[in-house]
Amino acid sequence: MKKFALSLGFGFLVNNIIATLVAAVILRPLLGSFWESTIRTDAQGLAFPSLLSGYFILTLLMVVGYKYFSMQGLWLKKGMAWGLLIGGAAFLSGHLITAGWSIIPSFPMLISGVLDMLAPVATGVVIGYVYRNE
Repeated sequence: MKKFALSLGFGFLVNNIIATLVAAVILRPLLGSFWESTIRTDAQGLAFPSLLSGYFILTLLMVVGYKYFSMQGLWLKKGMAWGLLIGGAAFLSGHLITAGWSIIPSFPMLISGVLDMLAPVATGVVIGYVYRNE
């Protein structure tokens, strides 16, 4: 139970920090006017309860599923692979699906989805580290 709580707590923290850095440092400058015209503006702010609950659910599912992810090898390799799998499923596919049914252009959403995968990869590494001796 201790490892579960540690991986959930640190994973949630890392997930949010990396996602925030990716959005502020990479996506906003890279996508410029697309970001301002399609994504929320600074004046609109963020819907933090939804944002934080989404990252919490993602982290929780990653922690629960990690022990059942039957990849052999070092904790770092397993954590990165788990993060890529979950990040690809959640962000890459989600962004492209959103672009498909909305008027949002596909290419910026593809870039955003790929870069948003960095947070679950980092989270997977944290989870792998906590469970490294099991």
